[in-house]
Amino acid sequence: NQKGGVAKTSTVRNLSYALAEMGKKVLVVDFDPQYNLTTSFGVLPTQAPYNTGTLITNLLLDESLPDTNEFIQKIGSVDLIPSSRSLTVAEANLLMTPDSNDYLAALLNPLRLSYDYIIVDTNPSLGSLTINALTAADEVIIPIDPELFALTGLQALVDTIKKIKRKLNPSIEIGGILFTKCNKRTNLYRRTYGQVTKA
Repeated sequence: NQKGGVAKTSTVRNLSYALAEMGKKVLVVDFDPQYNLTTSFGVLPTQAPYNTGTLITNLLLDESLPDTNEFIQKIGSVDLIPSSRSLTVAEANLLMTPDSNDYLAALLNPLRLSYDYIIVDTNPSLGSLTINALTAADEVIIPIDPELFALTGLQALVDTIKKIKRKLNPSIEIGGILFTKCNKRTNLYRRTYGQVTKA
């Protein structure tokens, strides 16, 4: 969801730990230059020599990637590829590079066989980083906070996913819309839920 404050990062963190508790091998990827997921796991960007920004930059420059044990942080039962503000630079370079939609897929594809789930936390925009995340994804979960502007941009996001499915990633599916921070007893929740389920 390109709307901020809908609990995207909290969803990734909680879902990753829940899956790990079920015995699944889970990798989470912070693909947001604000690196909130990284700090929520107790990792400071200065503690991680490699992050999604430096790794994408390496790929853009056709440079080899470091060994996975150099850029994957082990946080208890969950593995993490952290982020930092350097991802902003990588995003700018993606915008200037033709056919730059599959760099995250190139980073993650070699890791697929090592994990049951790879969960990507995206930034609140429909820019090149989110397009890269959607191009790499098998499934999308769209968190929604049922408040007055909850549906703002939802149709644009769904249309973008359909376009990516048609042109870049035929395997992508919308796994569902996840209501977060909601009180089911309120009229606002019921109205928002009704609008979403009709769409």
